[in-house]
Amino acid sequence: MSDHTHAIGKPFAFVPQLEAADLIEAAHQAHRYIEQFNVSDPDGYYWTGTPDANIDLGFENGAAGISYFYLELFKTTGNGEYLRIAQEGFRYLCRHWRKQLRIQNPNAKGYELNVNSGVGSIGVALLAYYEETRDNGSLIALQEIAEYLSESAERGNGDVSWTGLPYYAIGDAGIALLLLRIAMVRNDEKLHALAVASAKTILRSQRPHPRGGQAWDVKPPGYPHNFPNFVIGTSGIGYAMSVFYEHTNDEAFLSSAAAAAEHLRAISVPLSEGRLVPLTDDPEERTLYLGSCHGASGTSKIFYQLYRMTGDERYKREIEEMSKGMLSLDAPEMQSSGYWNNTCICCGTASILQFHAALYAAFGNRAYLEVAKRCAQVLLGEARETGNGAIAWPLAETRLEPDNITLNKGYMHGAAGIASALLQLFQMLKGAFEWNRLIDDPYPAHGELNSNEVQA
Repeated sequence: MSDHTHAIGKPFAFVPQLEAADLIEAAHQAHRYIEQFNVSDPDGYYWTGTPDANIDLGFENGAAGISYFYLELFKTTGNGEYLRIAQEGFRYLCRHWRKQLRIQNPNAKGYELNVNSGVGSIGVALLAYYEETRDNGSLIALQEIAEYLSESAERGNGDVSWTGLPYYAIGDAGIALLLLRIAMVRNDEKLHALAVASAKTILRSQRPHPRGGQAWDVKPPGYPHNFPNFVIGTSGIGYAMSVFYEHTNDEAFLSSAAAAAEHLRAISVPLSEGRLVPLTDDPEERTLYLGSCHGASGTSKIFYQLYRMTGDERYKREIEEMSKGMLSLDAPEMQSSGYWNNTCICCGTASILQFHAALYAAFGNRAYLEVAKRCAQVLLGEARETGNGAIAWPLAETRLEPDNITLNKGYMHGAAGIASALLQLFQMLKGAFEWNRLIDDPYPAHGELNSNEVQA
């Protein structure tokens, strides 16, 4: 049994063999763990750790992410009970999304609006639900959220901002992209114009970087260097600019995204094979995350978005180099400086699985599928039985606190997200992939795969 501690070069626990049935069974067992936190309310469902705990409705660890998991679990299994749970979760979100406004960060203006854990993140989940079901209640809630965000915007000298920071996950880039997507769903020209104005505000703060390309100078408090990757860095901001180009044909957005990608390539660290973008833009930085937040699983998204829009093979090669870089560090089986005792879909093994499954869907290279299967072997090996046929994943959510082991139920840091990654691989092994991608994910959402070939 794994002790779930961290040491560079330490192997994760893993199962020696993998069958598709193991993946779907693990998802059912994850459901049994999550359901013990379910609270039934006249207005729907939410999930909480203790009866007196604040209700978290956000995507990161709260009801929005868990409801999204149940929607995908239903789509994969056809089990009507999972659909009912998803419906009840989204019903509660529609009626009570404003409760998330109390979750604020005293060091960050507008934090409660972000698309990671704030009101914006509820909007992201509701958008996925509406696109899947055409549920009118979620459409109404999306309009309410859009109106609130519009009213909360600070305007002046042609600029539009909420937090004053261009970050994707907890800043203005994510909010702008959410508003763009809601505007498209509702055919709302005024909201569309607001989203574009906020994106142009972000674009104007991009600057040439001495190491190459262009970047955003956004140093979190206490850090002397920028974080270049997806969650708060140039990668995520540039990705948002690339999506604005796709939907506006404004060449300024394409130039911005291309310059951001050039910067990421310029600061990447060569390895024995491949290369990876480090945690910060410090030339001496050698901490290499592998997950979605500060690693290649997230940073690849701008390159794939640019590849699918332009067809430029250089962007595809950069993605291939990122995968090689991960494998050169002996992932997914071995821990490293930026891949600690963490298996979650934010910054751990599940994010590496999702990344390689996405590459298989995009490019059809079986080698990527094999890496995804190896990730699943680790995830099944690291799972802990919690009683009554349930499993969860002990993990350290942050690299700086590797001894703080949690058994989280949520999407980004716990059972819902890890099980979702396993579901994606299950679908691929069964030969038909269909996944409702979120607004931060440009990879293919569906594809018919040869089940005999992928299981051979």
